[in-house]
Amino acid sequence: MLKIIHTTVLALVLSLPSFADAETVLITGSNRGIGLGLTEAYADRGWRVIATARNPAKADELNTLADKYDNLTVDELDVTDDGEIAALASKYEGTAIDVLLNNAGVLGDIEKQNAQNIDYDEIKFIMDVNVYGPMKMAKAFLPHVAASEQKKILTMTSGLGSMTLTQRLGRFYGYRMSKAAVNMAMRAIHADLKGKGYVIGLIAPGQVQTELLFASGFRGPGSITVDESVAGLMTVIDNINADTVGLPINYNGEAIPW
Repeated sequence: MLKIIHTTVLALVLSLPSFADAETVLITGSNRGIGLGLTEAYADRGWRVIATARNPAKADELNTLADKYDNLTVDELDVTDDGEIAALASKYEGTAIDVLLNNAGVLGDIEKQNAQNIDYDEIKFIMDVNVYGPMKMAKAFLPHVAASEQKKILTMTSGLGSMTLTQRLGRFYGYRMSKAAVNMAMRAIHADLKGKGYVIGLIAPGQVQTELLFASGFRGPGSITVDESVAGLMTVIDNINADTVGLPINYNGEAIPW
């Protein structure tokens, strides 16, 4: 009888998913758009995926992916909440995270970000999510990244944060400011950690057909699908290293001017 129990327990253990040898990615803002696409791509690749959302209970598509992939875990996280960040870092203490992907971001109310109407509370909210969120995540998860092989902390930016390209189009003050600020923050972190093997990079998804793009009112040519953006971003993420970080890198591998 004892032998049968041991055999049953062993079979159960062997049937559980093992992440011992799997590379790990943590993706913020995984419930929709580019974050959801990247989550599925990494899960399909066989990585251990820690996917976060502010309200997992309402993240139907993300939960459907979690049901499909044993290597995908969904966690609650608001990147503006210090307590939630600390709790998540504690939960995964001792877990090596190869790629920390700061994807969560907001466009904000565009009617409150122009020369005729500037709402500073709205701009503060945008900065809290798009700038301070990635900075707090980088700090909280630095030990996890340090324990990994790849040691990558990558933050999603945008061409709208480019001072050079801003000459073409105004508006989006808070969003533009936030992306320019997070670019500088990540470059400063990279400089502080230079020589220690970390890759602190900036990546951009292009003009992707997501809720954020449509909310901006953009209807011009050149937009791409989520699948196209994700495919390009995966290649950029794979190839970025300590020698290639610097300028923000677009999904197509081209550098975005500052």
